[in-house]
Amino acid sequence: MASLRHSTPKVSAFQMYTRNKKLADVPERKVVQAKPVTEKAKTKKSNLDVKATSLRKRKVDIVEIVNGTASDDQVVKAKRGRKKKVVQEEIPVVKNSHSDDEQELEAEEVENESEKAEEDDVSFCFKQSTSPDISVSRRQTVACGNEAAEEAFRWLLSPTKPEVFFAKKWEKKPFLIKRSNSNYYKGLYSVKEFEKTVDEHFLNYNSEIDVVAYVDGERKPLINDKRVFSSYLWAAFKEGYSIRMRNPQAYSKALGSLCSLLQEYFSSFVGANMYLTPADTQGFPPHYDDIDAFILQIEGKKLWKLYTPSEKDMLARVSSPDLCEDDIGEPYMEVELNPGDMLYFPRGYIHQAKAAPGMHSMHITLSTNQLNTWGDFLEHALTNAIEDATENDIEFRKSIPKDYLNYMGRIYSDTDSKERRDFQKTASSLIEKTLQYVSVDYAADAHGISFIHGSMPPDFSEKEKAHSVHGNGASFNDGRVLVSPELSPEIKIRLIRRRAFNLVVDVDEAKLFHTMYNTKNHKEKEVNYIEVDLDTVPAIVALFKAHPDYVQIKDLPHENRQVLMACLQQLYDNGFLMTEEPLPFDED
Repeated sequence: MASLRHSTPKVSAFQMYTRNKKLADVPERKVVQAKPVTEKAKTKKSNLDVKATSLRKRKVDIVEIVNGTASDDQVVKAKRGRKKKVVQEEIPVVKNSHSDDEQELEAEEVENESEKAEEDDVSFCFKQSTSPDISVSRRQTVACGNEAAEEAFRWLLSPTKPEVFFAKKWEKKPFLIKRSNSNYYKGLYSVKEFEKTVDEHFLNYNSEIDVVAYVDGERKPLINDKRVFSSYLWAAFKEGYSIRMRNPQAYSKALGSLCSLLQEYFSSFVGANMYLTPADTQGFPPHYDDIDAFILQIEGKKLWKLYTPSEKDMLARVSSPDLCEDDIGEPYMEVELNPGDMLYFPRGYIHQAKAAPGMHSMHITLSTNQLNTWGDFLEHALTNAIEDATENDIEFRKSIPKDYLNYMGRIYSDTDSKERRDFQKTASSLIEKTLQYVSVDYAADAHGISFIHGSMPPDFSEKEKAHSVHGNGASFNDGRVLVSPELSPEIKIRLIRRRAFNLVVDVDEAKLFHTMYNTKNHKEKEVNYIEVDLDTVPAIVALFKAHPDYVQIKDLPHENRQVLMACLQQLYDNGFLMTEEPLPFDED
């Protein structure tokens, strides 16, 4: 029988990941007292009493959309009898700090096949296509292996096409989409859902909830070591304090589903923060972040200022401390976000935001690409290369000269001596040798383990549940136990999600890392994996390469069918596989 064991990770790629894990666990951005600005602005205390009102129930909410349970009739409803129209993405006037003249960014026009969604319409649907005319080649062009994830990102950018976004904006410059549709994000999140989360869960200050104001150029946090109560939050909110909730996707079905899909699209953790700001106030000082940000305006209006980063801060790998307004210059961009609008800006762009007068603001920040750079990737490769070189080449294991501190170090960088030249020559030679041991595949394994560890658990569609043990497993019904039959060689199977797994094969062992048992709190537990028999690796590799297509079990490469069937049965029983057709129940 195949060996499928849960055990403590030992593979070298995993060791490499855990060794560098401290770099990935970046602490919260330090709070540094900002210098007072030249003209101190008086903070206006808002008397706005936020009372979350229940919204009229829409016919299909975003949870149904994300899970793909909206009916086809509902999905196409918006398209019937409607003409194609041109939607122009509004590009704001830009103030260039290097010029006294105002410049206007080039406007882009994108055709949108559906008009503004009415309150009860469905304008998007995150689900995999089941149409028989979708060819194998079309399905395999979906890079992440999940059409629902691709659709989720298209919805996020609509009406802009992803290929246009990545060619012109991604990691280059801020990008604004004005939709003139206040219901675009309806069902994603709301003040009412936030208040319900606070009342129903034991949340803590400084880890899940921050209460803060930006007054006279300084961040003013409220310190509280007690449990979060909504009454306290609303009292502080009435006094002009903003509320930030970290990781709201852990408590929100719709937001959690969206983040789960987008992380598959980016192959990088996608997190979220919620910001609730009283009218005419600002919660946070100017700063820049180490993530690419997608700002989704949910309620109210917010005024944003963005500033051009320096070359060294562009695509920043570490977030900044709080910055002084006197030091950041004139804004590169000033925009007002209304409900339904979306603003993107890359890592390193300094930004600050203030709620518009007379109206509170709620927005969601979706974040991705933290520590997901070529530098982070190559760090895995080079660290492993040095270890391999040291193990295989005696020159790396020889000791350095005992008197090296007499001529090496920055204080000697302006001197010249034979000892210094010899030392540098030896170091350069070893560095050149190290490159012979670099394996980018090894680095991909280690970086992939980091992605798996930080990911949210998959949020399965209704079809995925019906074709797997997640919704079609053994059950107890009317006094009878219903069980699915075991897999047979004629059944067609596939990995339930390609981005939920990373197979790492070493010389004498193979491990299948997965997100199936992850919690919704980022890296709350150790990374999950199972060990698989090396004899079954070719079959599992074949499933990876065939995804999203199904493969008949008898066509999978194997030397011992009994070993293979036992391994696949356990993978299916653990929820890793789904079948092309739901397995019928047998009465026990």
